[in-house]
Amino acid sequence: MEDKQNKGLRKGYTTGTCAAAASKAAAIAFLTGEKVKEVQITLPVGKAVIIPVHRCEIEKGRAIASIIKDAGDDPDVTNGAEIICESGVRSLEFGVKAFEFTVHDSQITIYGGKGIGIVTKPGLAIPVGEPAINPVPRKMIEESVKDAVGYLNSELQTPNSELYLTLSVPSGEEIAKKTMNARLGIIGGVSILGTTGIVEPLSLSAYRHSITCALDVALASKCKEIVFSTGRSSEKAAEQILKLPEEAFILVGDHMGFALKEVRSQESKVRRVTIVGQFGKFSKLAAGHFETHCSDSSIELGFLAGLARESVAKKNTIEEIRNANTARQVFFIIQKQGLEEVFQTVCKKVRGHSRQIVDSKIEIGCMLIGYDNEVVEKL
Repeated sequence: MEDKQNKGLRKGYTTGTCAAAASKAAAIAFLTGEKVKEVQITLPVGKAVIIPVHRCEIEKGRAIASIIKDAGDDPDVTNGAEIICESGVRSLEFGVKAFEFTVHDSQITIYGGKGIGIVTKPGLAIPVGEPAINPVPRKMIEESVKDAVGYLNSELQTPNSELYLTLSVPSGEEIAKKTMNARLGIIGGVSILGTTGIVEPLSLSAYRHSITCALDVALASKCKEIVFSTGRSSEKAAEQILKLPEEAFILVGDHMGFALKEVRSQESKVRRVTIVGQFGKFSKLAAGHFETHCSDSSIELGFLAGLARESVAKKNTIEEIRNANTARQVFFIIQKQGLEEVFQTVCKKVRGHSRQIVDSKIEIGCMLIGYDNEVVEKL
């Protein structure tokens, strides 16, 4: 059942589902010599779906099939990308080997080609040097190709043959610039992802997965201090000041609570977590709202007005804060009235709530960044 926020929104398919469908279509086309218009794929959740084939070409010694990624109503950067699989026996430009398996007496080898990133840093589910095709998509591809080859075994051109399949995403390198892949050490293209095979509209799972992966990379890179930032501007400011390895900086956006829960069991590896953000997000964190998406928590103007009262602000200033339109406006009111003590209080409250979530010996620091990317308060 979809929640109210997602009611009426259309689901889509992951890059893993599309890669599995393209692989199956290319294998069938090569083995039968007939073009394929659609294929049936069984998703990890057990549901069978029919995926239309966008392009299917048969040439001497090879077949090519492609799927257009449909993310439904989710704002996925890979939506509309063409995911291609080329199958054949000898004449392929292979790319980088990903994995292999056997079906009856046939050896099947899968490669990552153009537009599929290569893992260059430890800590991810895929070893360094291999194409960024995640474990669940690998299993989907294997099962889909086994289904095609097993069913069509009598159509194999030669017994005991080898079959090579190369996956590619022509626009992958350009799309990857809009993702966190470079930070994670995935170079040259996109990742083939998905755990359920389905893209839930406006789902938080993909973003949270990227946070987990970034933390894994940071730990594998032996970063003792991790920086969780609420936005890219504040992260850039922190990078200039803290001078830590790039792997240490993790953009968590609205999911600070999730990130802190992920790190709390790592006290043997992490000495300190520094939380970085601008005043809008920090005001929500200070009020105890650690999933700070605008639909989840409102700007705590009353809360900020109370902090101003504690700082002995004038009555008219307190009302001005209470009636402000945005936290940004409150920020400048506080500065104008010389109430910088409020900034320190906000940071102390952010640190206190964070310590409760982490609940370990990991040290918690805070850095409040102003709207001109200056450091306003640091604990």
